[in-house]
Amino acid sequence: MDHKILIIDDLEIMRTMLSGIASEFGEVVTAATGKDGLIAALEHKPTLILLDVNLPDIDGFRVCEALKKDYRTQDTPVVLITGMEKDEDAESKGLTIGASDYILKPIKVPVVRARINTQLTLVEKSRALEKANAELTRQAMTDSLTNCFNRRYFMNAADMELSRMKRHGYPVVVAMIDIDHFKRINDTYGHEVGDEVLAVVAQCCDETVRYEDTLGRLGGEEFAVLLPVADSDGAYGVLERLRQTVEGLAFPNAPDLTVTVSIGIAELEEKDIAIDGALKRADDAMYAAKKAGRNRVEIA
Repeated sequence: MDHKILIIDDLEIMRTMLSGIASEFGEVVTAATGKDGLIAALEHKPTLILLDVNLPDIDGFRVCEALKKDYRTQDTPVVLITGMEKDEDAESKGLTIGASDYILKPIKVPVVRARINTQLTLVEKSRALEKANAELTRQAMTDSLTNCFNRRYFMNAADMELSRMKRHGYPVVVAMIDIDHFKRINDTYGHEVGDEVLAVVAQCCDETVRYEDTLGRLGGEEFAVLLPVADSDGAYGVLERLRQTVEGLAFPNAPDLTVTVSIGIAELEEKDIAIDGALKRADDAMYAAKKAGRNRVEIA
């Protein structure tokens, strides 16, 4: 992980000494005043800040306090450095306003090196945990094969949209999309091609629907799209374009394969308690499209 360390100290000799130690861990940026240090913190977004308590313009405590109050820098660890003798009140004040650690002058190279290493290690562990949590959240929301939202997330999102529709009075449409003759595709070309069809069709849906629409895979070869601020006629144009686009898709592992979809559209209604009612109407319209010959869009 690349690190950037900001050193704020008014003495050039201290900036030089601290830079020599800090450069072992990454890029070093320096500032000689509290004001310049605050500007540098915003400009360079350092991983760690080494901050002298005694500065010519703003004392280090106030600089630290300002850093911790700004959402852009509040999570950046700050190590206070002071030439004062051991002062428990000063140390307590620094830690209370958000400093992560405290170093006394005259500095001892092994101590400074250890303190920097400790703070950077904590940053790396925190970032790794955030990344892992973000991945777990993504996995909980999405279907692993198609990268669409999964059924649970889609249903929750749709119920929330239904609630907003009732409060604000705008139209919302839900559409059911089913890949035609999908079992035949699996039987003829194999499940590997079947998975490819699902993934390519899902990508096509995602690229064709509007930015504000929500796409989910409900299971098997069935997908659903939630279209807020759209009535049936408006949604029909979007979904007819989707139907035509799917019909022209190519599949590298099955060059002779043509895939079509049947789509059913239904508007959410005031009487709907949950999304299930509208989904059932859209599903019925989708089956009507299949009975009418497939590769069609039908409105409930």
